[in-house]
Amino acid sequence: MMRMPTARLVYLVGAVALVGGLGLAGHTAMAGAQPSTPAAAVLLATTTTVPDTTTSTVVPTTTTTVPPTTTTSSSTTTTTSTTIAPTTTTTLPTQLVPSPKTPWGLIGLIVVLVALIGLVILLMVSRNKKSALDAWRRRTLPALSDAKLSREALMSPNAVSDDAELRAAVAVQVDRASTALEQAGSSAPDPAAGGSAVTAAGSLRGLAFAIEADRLLRHGDGAPTGVQLAQADQARRDRDSELQGALSRLQAHVAPRNHKS
Repeated sequence: MMRMPTARLVYLVGAVALVGGLGLAGHTAMAGAQPSTPAAAVLLATTTTVPDTTTSTVVPTTTTTVPPTTTTSSSTTTTTSTTIAPTTTTTLPTQLVPSPKTPWGLIGLIVVLVALIGLVILLMVSRNKKSALDAWRRRTLPALSDAKLSREALMSPNAVSDDAELRAAVAVQVDRASTALEQAGSSAPDPAAGGSAVTAAGSLRGLAFAIEADRLLRHGDGAPTGVQLAQADQARRDRDSELQGALSRLQAHVAPRNHKS
C-alpha cells in the first residue's frame, strides 16, 4: 500500500470537514438551494446523503368554512297590527231556547210526603196527650170524690161537735182529700186542669179553717159580739162558695161528659 503524503491527507480531511459542514447547513436550509461555487458543488456531489428513514404522513386537514352571519340592526320600529274578528251573536227565538223542565211531579210528591209526616206527628202527639190526660183523669177522679165528701163533712154538725174525735175525723178526711188534689195538680198534663185541682185543694182547706174559726169564736171564754159572729159566718159562706166553684171547674176537666152543674 502506498502512503499518501501528509499535506494531501490534511487537505482531504479539511475537505471532508468542509463538505460535512456544508451538508449540515444545506440540510438545515432549504433543500432546493444550489451551491454558489463549483468547488462546493463538487464537494456536495461527492458527499453521501443518508436517506431519512422516518416517513411523515401528512393527514389532509378538512377545513369547513362557516359563512359569517351578518346581523343587521335596524332602528326602524315595527308596528304589529292585530285584527280581531267580529263576534257573531246568534239570538235564538224564544220557542227554540232550551229550558230545564221543572219536576213538578217530584215537588208535589215531596210536599205530600211532608204533609203526611206532619199529620202523623200531630196525631201521635195528640194521641199521647189524650192518653196522658185520660190517665190523669182516672187518678184525679177519686180525689175529687173525696173532696166533695170532705165538704159535706165540714158542713155537717160533726165539724163543730163538742166531741174531739169527730172533729179530728173530719180534719183527717179534709187533709187527705186536699193532699190528693195537690198531687193531681202537680201531675196534670194540662195546665188549666192542674190549676183547677190546686185551687180546689186550697178552697177545701180554707173552708175547714173558716169553720174551725167560727167554732172557736162561739165556744170561747168570752161572749162574741154580733159583728164578730156575722163576720165569721160570712167568711164560712165565702169559703164554701169558692170551694164549690173550684170543684165544679175541676169536674169539667176530670169528667167532662158526666159534668153536673
